[in-house]
Amino acid sequence: MTNRLSALVALLAISASPLLAQVLPIPEHPTLREGFLAWDRGDYPRALRAYLEVLNGPHGAEHVEEVALLTGEPYAVTEVAVHGTGIAMAPDGSSGMFQVVEDGMTVTKLIDLASGLVVETLPTGRVTLGPDGAIAYLRVERTQEVGEARAREARASGRAARREAAVATAWEEAKASTLIVRVGGRASGRTIAVELGGLAPVSMRFAPDRNILYVLASSPLNPENVTILRVDESGMVEVVDASPEPKAGLIVAAAGRHIVYGTRAGLVVRDLVDGRVSTFDGAVSPDVSADGSMLTFMRLGQQIEVVAVPLTPSLSAASPRVVVETDRPISNPVVSPDGRHVAYQTQPFDDWEIYVAATDGSEPPRAISNEIQHDRYPRWLDAEHVLAAKGEGRHMRSYVYDLDGGFPLKLFHNNTVRTIAPEYDWATNAGGSKVLIVSERDGDTVSPERGVYLVDLASPVTLEDVRARLEQNLATELSLRERGQAAFAPIAEEVKTVADEVSVSRIYQYARDVYAFGSKHIQQPGNALAIEYYAETLRSFGYEPEVQWFETRGVRTANVVARILGTVDPELVYVASSHFDSVERGPGADDNSSGATALLEAARVLKDHPMPATIELAFFTGEEAGLRGSREYVRRADETGKHIAGALNNDMIGWANDHRLDNTIRYSNPGIRDIQHAAAIQFSDLITYDALYYKSTDAAAYFEAYGDIVGGIGSYPVLGNPHYHQAHDRLETINQQLVAEVSKTTAATLMLLASAPARTAGLTVTDGVATWDVALETGVSGYEVRWQTDQGWSTAQVTESRAALEGIRAGGAVTVRALHERGTVGWDWARARAPG
Repeated sequence: MTNRLSALVALLAISASPLLAQVLPIPEHPTLREGFLAWDRGDYPRALRAYLEVLNGPHGAEHVEEVALLTGEPYAVTEVAVHGTGIAMAPDGSSGMFQVVEDGMTVTKLIDLASGLVVETLPTGRVTLGPDGAIAYLRVERTQEVGEARAREARASGRAARREAAVATAWEEAKASTLIVRVGGRASGRTIAVELGGLAPVSMRFAPDRNILYVLASSPLNPENVTILRVDESGMVEVVDASPEPKAGLIVAAAGRHIVYGTRAGLVVRDLVDGRVSTFDGAVSPDVSADGSMLTFMRLGQQIEVVAVPLTPSLSAASPRVVVETDRPISNPVVSPDGRHVAYQTQPFDDWEIYVAATDGSEPPRAISNEIQHDRYPRWLDAEHVLAAKGEGRHMRSYVYDLDGGFPLKLFHNNTVRTIAPEYDWATNAGGSKVLIVSERDGDTVSPERGVYLVDLASPVTLEDVRARLEQNLATELSLRERGQAAFAPIAEEVKTVADEVSVSRIYQYARDVYAFGSKHIQQPGNALAIEYYAETLRSFGYEPEVQWFETRGVRTANVVARILGTVDPELVYVASSHFDSVERGPGADDNSSGATALLEAARVLKDHPMPATIELAFFTGEEAGLRGSREYVRRADETGKHIAGALNNDMIGWANDHRLDNTIRYSNPGIRDIQHAAAIQFSDLITYDALYYKSTDAAAYFEAYGDIVGGIGSYPVLGNPHYHQAHDRLETINQQLVAEVSKTTAATLMLLASAPARTAGLTVTDGVATWDVALETGVSGYEVRWQTDQGWSTAQVTESRAALEGIRAGGAVTVRALHERGTVGWDWARARAPG
C-alpha cells in the first residue's frame, strides 16, 4: 500500500473508532464545511463553488485529497477497454488481463499495468498469469475433427446422447490443444509447448514468486480422475499427485513448499519437499497468505468455523486453530498477506458486514464495516487495508477499510455529480497499489459493454485534475438547472400548487393499509385484497378506475388504471406506473408498496388538475411473476391503438440508509431524465441521481413496445436495500417522507410532459435538408433545429416540418424539438445525423 493512501485514510479517520466513522466526516476548514453541507442537502452549485474557492486559494494544494474524495475519485484512473470481463492480475502485479468476445471467439487481452495499455491478444479464454510476465494458456487448433465433434454435439438429442457427444468434443479438443508456457516476459521471453501426455488442463496456477506452473489435468474420457502436474521453466513435466479422484481449487503457496487443493476426502495440503500430506475434513473456501505462511478455511457444522493453519514444515492435522465460531452466516474468508488476520463477511443482523479476526487468536473478531447496506467480497490490498464491495449484488461500489478504523475510502467513481457508476468485479496486485475494476462508469446498465478500468493507488489526482473536475461539474449542473427552470416556467405556479398538496400522513396511511394484506404476490390472497384496495381508494378520489382482469400462471389477477382525460389532445397519453405486488415471502413494503403508495398520492393531488394530454396512473400486478401486469397493460394499449408518448415507472423508492432524501432516476430517455431532475430540484426535497436502467423492470415493457420513452425513479443503483426480496421488507424500514418527495417529483414530471410537445418523429437528413413529421399536439407554433457545422453548432427556428441546414458537416448531428404557443418546448430532442 502506498504511503499516500495510508495518509489519506489517516486524514479521514480523525481518530474515530471503526464503528463510529462510517459516515463522511464534516471538514474542519470553514469553506469546505460550507461546501460539504451544501452538497449534503443537494445544493451542488453552492458546494462546487465553495470547493473551487478553497482549491483556488493560497492553500489549495493542502486540500486536494480531501476535495477529491468529496467529489469523485482520489486516484488516477485509466480506461483500459470499453468492454471486458474475467479480469485478473499476476501475483506480482506485473501484468493484468481481461477477456472479450471477438468474431464469435473468446480472446484474452494482456495489460501492461505500468502504462494501462493492452499489449497483446491471445486467441483463447484460458490464460493464467505468473510473476515477471510469465503466462500459460491453452492453444486450440480448430481442426476438422473438432468441428465434426461440435456438430455431433449440436445434433445430439437426449441427455445421454448429449453427454456422449460432449465427451467426444472434449476429447477432440484435447487432442488438438497445446499448453503454451512463456517465461521471461513478452519481448525477450522463452515460449515452450508443453506435452501433458494426453491429459487436458482443467485449471492452472503459477507459484506466486517463481515461474513454476502447477496444472490440474484429466483425460476427457475420464474427467473424474484429476492429476496434479508441475511444469518447470524448461517445460519439464513432473507428476505431483496422480491419485484417481477429483481435485479442484488448487492454491500454490509462496516459497514453493506447499500446495492446497480439494478432494472428496477434504482439503489437502501437500508438502512438496518431504511429500507429507495433511487432510482437513469438511473444509471449504481455502485461502493462503501472500507470504505462504498461513492457510485459512471454513468448516461447516452446527456452528460455522473459520480456521487458521500455519504452513510450517511440521504441519499436521493437530495444528488448526479456530479463530471464529458462530451460528451466523459467513462467507468469503480471506487471509491477509502477512498471515496475521483473516477478513470475512458475516450477517450480524439483516445485512452483510466485513469482520476481521487475528489468526493467532490474540484478539476477538471485530467489525470494520458498519452500515445497513451489504458489505461483501473482501480482499486484502496490504496487511492493513481491505477492499470490499458495498450495495446490492447487481450494483456495487468499492471501498477501502483500514484495520485501525476510520472512514471507508470510496475508491472508484466517475467524477460526476449525478450519474451512478455500478461496479461488478475487482482484481488487485499483491502490493495493493493497483486495482482493476469492471464497471459501467458511464451509468449505462443497458448496453452489454462494461468497461475495464485501472486504478493506480500510487498516483493521487492532482490539483489541476480536481479543479477541472469541479469546473466541468459546475457548468453541467448550472445548465441542467437553467434548462429545467425554463422548461417548467410556463406552468410552474400550477405545478407547485399540486406538489404542495402531497401528504406524508396520507401516504403512511396507504402503506399501513396495504401492509396488513401481507404478501401481495399473485398466488397469495393479499393480491386480490390489494386490487380491491387500490380500485376503491381511487374511486374515493373521484376516479372511475379500469380494472384490467386477466389470467396468468393459472391465477386471476388485475391491473388498476386511473385516467385524467386531456383537455386539448386526449389521444396523447402519458402514464406513470408502479407495481403493487410483492414476492411470496414478504409484504414488500419497499418492493413495491412504496412506489404504489407514492403513485396513489400523485393520483389524488392530480385529480382536479387535468392537463392538455391524457394522464394515466397504472397500478401493475405480477411484476414479481415476470412483468405480467405491465406486459398486459402494454398489450391492451397496442391492441386499442393507444398512443403512449411517455412513461414513468417507479419501483423501490422508500428505503433510505441515511438522512438524505435521495433516489435514482432510471431512464431510457435523456429528455425525461432531465425533466425529472428539474422536477425534483424545483418542487421537492428529493436529491436525484441517474442511470440508464430499465431491464428486468416494468419499464422494459414500455421500451419493448414504444422505444426509449421511459423514465422513473428507484433506489437502484445508488442504494442497496438489504431487505430486498426478503421477509423483513417491512413497513418500519420505509422513510415515508422520501416516498412523498418521489410522489411530488412524479406529479410535477407528469404535468410538464402532458403540457409540452412530445419528441418529434421521423427526422431524416438528405442533401443538407432535414425533414420530420408534423407534431401531433394542437397549438405547436414551430420547431427549433440545431446542427453541427465545421465552426460549431448552428440554430434556427422554423414553422414548417423541414429546414435547410446551411454548412452541415458530413456526419454531423442534427436535433429538432417542437415549440408550443403556450410557451412549453419539446421535452426531448429528435436526433439524427447527416450522411457521410
